[in-house]
Amino acid sequence: MANHICTTDRITSIIGEGVGKEVCVSDGDLLVVETAPGCWGPMITPSVSGGHEITGPVWVKDAEPGDAVALTIEQVEVLSSATSSGTGRVNPGFFDKDPSVKAICPFCHINNPETELRGTGEEAVRCKKCGSPILPQTFENGYTVVCDHESGLAVVVDGETAQQIAQDTLEGKLYLPKGAKQHLATILGRADFSGLVVRSRPMVGNIGCSPSGRIPASKNAGDCYLSVGNTDLFAPVGKEQITDAHMDIKSVGEGCVVISPVLVPGAGVYVGDVHLTQGDGEIAGHTLDISARVSVRVALIKHLNIEGPILIPSVSELDSRFVPFSDEEYDRADKLLARYGKRLPVRNYPIQFIGSGSNMNEGMENAFDRAQKLTGLPRGELMNRATVGGEIGIGRTSGLVYLTMMLEEKTLEKMGLLKLVLAQYNKQ
Repeated sequence: MANHICTTDRITSIIGEGVGKEVCVSDGDLLVVETAPGCWGPMITPSVSGGHEITGPVWVKDAEPGDAVALTIEQVEVLSSATSSGTGRVNPGFFDKDPSVKAICPFCHINNPETELRGTGEEAVRCKKCGSPILPQTFENGYTVVCDHESGLAVVVDGETAQQIAQDTLEGKLYLPKGAKQHLATILGRADFSGLVVRSRPMVGNIGCSPSGRIPASKNAGDCYLSVGNTDLFAPVGKEQITDAHMDIKSVGEGCVVISPVLVPGAGVYVGDVHLTQGDGEIAGHTLDISARVSVRVALIKHLNIEGPILIPSVSELDSRFVPFSDEEYDRADKLLARYGKRLPVRNYPIQFIGSGSNMNEGMENAFDRAQKLTGLPRGELMNRATVGGEIGIGRTSGLVYLTMMLEEKTLEKMGLLKLVLAQYNKQ
């Protein structure tokens, strides 16, 4: 197996424009990328019109629409030493309809103007042409953390430390991959609360294949895509044109397998929006976005025609109720059935279906629709399996969910996923 490295100057904020062959991977290759922070850095940088900066897209040899690509996340290495996040508010007059897509300089009347940093704080981001502060949005309640990779911990710092980190940001001392255009959000120096200790559990918020329509990278999800046409920079797209790669699901970290639909020739695999940690729901709308080096093993699955992602999570990320059963547990189950003269005929394994919509109810229905279409099982059975052998989890409260359920080997075989599922759980 070869290791193909996607160079960090292949960073963009817009996807769906076609996939070049400058970096090409084949089935079984390891793709290693460095990706810049998502969300707040791009969101305060007027020239970035995508809400995220992602690495890629990368051509997968022989991938065609109607196939799928399985991406096994082998390693997520944190490269940031500090980051900032928070709930948000917009600055009226400094954007047109969508502050993450079409920021403006009201003094120069320029869309998505180039900017530079002068000082720190709310007025640090300034138009290169006229020198005016032009922040399109900022924190409503913001905080700054420092992180230590060896201890696996991060700490929310006080105002004095946040200002020191902002100054370090101004002086270019914080890591940012080559090719990234964003201003790091730590330049704002916000510290509206402090003293909270958090555990580092890096996960990838936006990973998968390119959509078939040109959109901002952050809007490649069923709870986000409807706003694509709000500005005159992008044409509206349909849900069938997106791949739901922007999931923000906490289990999408080391050891997770992400199976993404292919909608364009070459697939256009991309990676971005790595989070230091988060819980279910990303309640504040944003979390601790970081620079990271991500290693992903690529596998092409021909003729697996899916409408949205499927996850085969690491056992460590599953609720203990739904981890694969051990041989000893199956023996006990056999003994239980033996009282009635029966034996257990099947084994079951957990997988997760992604669903999305304009709210959580729509997302849940979409997840069941996708599961029913792929498994061929009655909806009532799927609901029962997801009740006693699974659950609904939340990626984003705006409408991105994941449906966990235990499925029989014969069902997984019919779906074309049994080999991948067994490889995942037999190694853990």
